Amino acid sequence: MDPFSTSLEIISLVYETTIFIRDVTAEVKNYGDAKRDISERLEHELVFVETFTDVCFGEDQGLLRDPRVKDSVKRDVKHCLDALSRASAEYRVEAEKYKGTVPDIADETADALAKTDLKDGRKGVKDRMKARCEVWKKKAAPLEWALFGKEEMENLLATYTQWTDRLRQTLSIVLLLAGTPSPEFAASAQAANLGMKEVSERQVRVRGTPPEEYDALKGEMKDEITTNPGNGLIKGVYEDESGFDSIDVVVEIRPYDEALSLVLSERNYEATQALKEPLRQLTWLLQSPVDSNFSREDAEDGYRMHTLGCIGFLDEPSKNRSLILYRSPSVPSTAQGVPTLHNIICKAAKPSLGNRFRTARALASTLLTIHASSWVHKNICSRSILMLPVSSTDSENLPYLLGWDVARPLEAGTSLHGMFDLEPNLYRHQARFGKPFQKFSNEHDIYSLGVVLLEIGLWKTMSTIFARPLEKHPRIKTTEQHDLFRRVNGMIIDLANSPDLKREMGEGYAAIVRRCLAWETSGTHEDAVEHLISFRKTVVDALSPGSKL
Repeated sequence: MDPFSTSLEIISLVYETTIFIRDVTAEVKNYGDAKRDISERLEHELVFVETFTDVCFGEDQGLLRDPRVKDSVKRDVKHCLDALSRASAEYRVEAEKYKGTVPDIADETADALAKTDLKDGRKGVKDRMKARCEVWKKKAAPLEWALFGKEEMENLLATYTQWTDRLRQTLSIVLLLAGTPSPEFAASAQAANLGMKEVSERQVRVRGTPPEEYDALKGEMKDEITTNPGNGLIKGVYEDESGFDSIDVVVEIRPYDEALSLVLSERNYEATQALKEPLRQLTWLLQSPVDSNFSREDAEDGYRMHTLGCIGFLDEPSKNRSLILYRSPSVPSTAQGVPTLHNIICKAAKPSLGNRFRTARALASTLLTIHASSWVHKNICSRSILMLPVSSTDSENLPYLLGWDVARPLEAGTSLHGMFDLEPNLYRHQARFGKPFQKFSNEHDIYSLGVVLLEIGLWKTMSTIFARPLEKHPRIKTTEQHDLFRRVNGMIIDLANSPDLKREMGEGYAAIVRRCLAWETSGTHEDAVEHLISFRKTVVDALSPGSKL
């Protein structure tokens, strides 16, 4: 049987079994304070499975019926559903104990249920399972109540959450391949039930353009923002133009490049606007919905995008710069500036092994979600990663990826202007090193992630490892870039294979770093999208065991 048909059969079993579990747990009295939480979580998972079935397997517009969705993606859906089926297998055995009692129902009741089944589809399944539960209770069938203990239900729900999260992430890949079921999908109840509202809105926005009226913010910073060498992230307060409202923000300083400074000095308005346009597009894109309220569990098992919501940008031509403003998280930071991963590696004691794995996995899952949104980051390095406490009561830091370059769809063109500073190029793929010779694509981000994972593993920054070359040659000459990349990359590969990395993080982690540094080039957009499943399995999920240490 093909993956589609098998998956449809499995998800139907999972759905019916989940209804049975939901109905039986409604009768349990000894859950105490956890009763409401268990009931709500079961209902949440039931709604997800039901909606996923309708969206992906529907007769008319089921996304998995679309020929653009390859078998590799369908097999991943089947893998997740198999796991859900195994988790609920013992409960299905219990459901089977009284399944045969339905014929004992009065003939008119059975006929009514059969007609409902044909007429109302999913409602018929619910009614049939409810009738079976009623019959079971009357006949006092020997149910294995031990399966429905509080601890057993919490373990079952944890497994459900793990695999429905995986299905949700795969669905974001399906949407990239097949498109949304309707133009209104992002705002629909289906998207909300599936937990797909944010990612589908990001996918929609990346295909659009900023409205003409969108421009720089009209307010101002409450206090003067001065350049912070080595760390472009600063805390501040933004006041709107009315002067009545203010908001705590994280500020990212973006100095004008040489070309923009030149046309500005020449008062060339048209050229100035053209060179400012990428930042306008970037900040409009970054105002898409983002995830929030991150926890350790998200870092260990989730597939969320660790970043901050952007409220826009301030343009300061008199200072030859722009400021990107991000909504500051509620968790306070004691530092005057905002700590980046680069700062912490340079100045702080080495954190626990589990903490480093969690940081690595959170960054990898963030990149996965960025790419599943059809975005690219283009500037991953330890200086672009904000580190903040998990909560006011938990001092462990989690990463937030900022420092975006111009994020755009993979199909869009990319500026080929060279970047001639050596340090940012230490994180760059060969095709983007110095003066780029390819437009930006997913594998270039994955290479940069590999370099950052190397820094986390060794607890040394690239600026420390390459201190002498940076001191002697802080700028790159285009004519030397190919030879220079060979030498830089050779050192990075040697470090990825070194006993030091294996001793610090283990061979598995070292293998993940090497995998990122040698990630396969995607020939087409479809290849790049399908490779996301491989990235999730071999990088993101491979980091999960270590993140639980």
